[in-house]
Amino acid sequence: MFIGLDDTDSRDRYCTTYIGMLLMDELGEKYKMDTPKLIRMNPMVKYKTRGNGGVSLRIIEDEKKLTEKDINYIKETVINLVEEYSDFECENTNPGIVFLSEENYTKNRKILDDYYKKVLYDIITVDYAKEIIGKIGGEYKAYKKGHGIIGALGSIASVGPYTYELLTYRKRENWGKKRAIDSKSVVEMDEKTIPFTFNNVDGEKQIIAPRTKCPVLYGIRGIKKDVLIDAMNMVKCGEEIDRYMIYKTNQGTDVHLRYMKIKDIYPNTGVIVYGIVVNNPKDIAGGIVVFEIDDGTGKINCVAYEPTKDFRNLIRKLKKGDIVGVYGTVREEPLGINIEKLKILKLSKQYMKDKKCSCGGTLKSKGVKSGYVCNKCGKKIKYDEIKLIEVKRDIKEGFYEVPPSARRHLSKPLILF
Repeated sequence: MFIGLDDTDSRDRYCTTYIGMLLMDELGEKYKMDTPKLIRMNPMVKYKTRGNGGVSLRIIEDEKKLTEKDINYIKETVINLVEEYSDFECENTNPGIVFLSEENYTKNRKILDDYYKKVLYDIITVDYAKEIIGKIGGEYKAYKKGHGIIGALGSIASVGPYTYELLTYRKRENWGKKRAIDSKSVVEMDEKTIPFTFNNVDGEKQIIAPRTKCPVLYGIRGIKKDVLIDAMNMVKCGEEIDRYMIYKTNQGTDVHLRYMKIKDIYPNTGVIVYGIVVNNPKDIAGGIVVFEIDDGTGKINCVAYEPTKDFRNLIRKLKKGDIVGVYGTVREEPLGINIEKLKILKLSKQYMKDKKCSCGGTLKSKGVKSGYVCNKCGKKIKYDEIKLIEVKRDIKEGFYEVPPSARRHLSKPLILF
């Protein structure tokens, strides 16, 4: 049996993964449980409370099938915990629960696969989610606007690739208090566990602790469960961990991105586009750097924002004629790609005029008609006959990414390629 839940939290209280952990503990006393899942969906959804992630659990039915009494107990347990740990006072919190039998999950894999892609790439409605739940024989319970059923079913429907995240939880008396995580210990943990963990630090600063008042103390992402537990034991903090849970997740996988031609691009989706840089990048207000690419089917702006920090310096070094791959999400107005990663495939050759005369003097421009005249010997050269010398580029071909603090949950770090 599959259980999905989402949108129980707010920026002030609670966390859907916390309910998932409580359910794993309670249901785990009576049933065999699979690894729980924390699945992120389209990051461009505007009504998300925080990271647009849904949680799902699976009760494994090997030889012993669930009875009607079991099913009723499971549903009651889930509903009670969701109602107890959801921030119903928050306008943007709209919880949802989905129940799906093992039989209907297996029988409707194609529909579920298509739904998973849909929640990764598009913005869908509650009515659409209800329609799919009805088609696959599932059940749902929607509160308020019911947005949560979208992510609840998305988490159930998800397929690999997966990574893992170990989440530690605070004792209740510490909820809402300032977290005291020792950055030095996190830096040391990162050095010892990379590449099996990722996105722990940005320079010398730890980035594993959330900034909200939720029950989570910190989370460590990685690709090996045992390494995550070792990593947790290396982190020093100013309070005792209450409990922890390892979730299977699609974080750090780039599953929100797909290859597209510019002519097919639409707002609020994730794309990978290859093209030629049309113009030299320019700075605009707010610390934003923008350039345009052309793939033969159309042109589109590519944008690096202030939070990407020094990554913008790389963007500034691009030149007209460079061939690049741009990874990112598409903003709505004005239409453009918010850059998450940049692959530089081929650098265009750049030239400058050699204004040094053979006599050692300097060639001075007198205009297009008069050409250049040496300030020392008086030698004249036609304007279009001056020698060009190649300029060495202060940039290399390769794959580049924004700093860890500016990455989306779903963005795949280069160490995992």
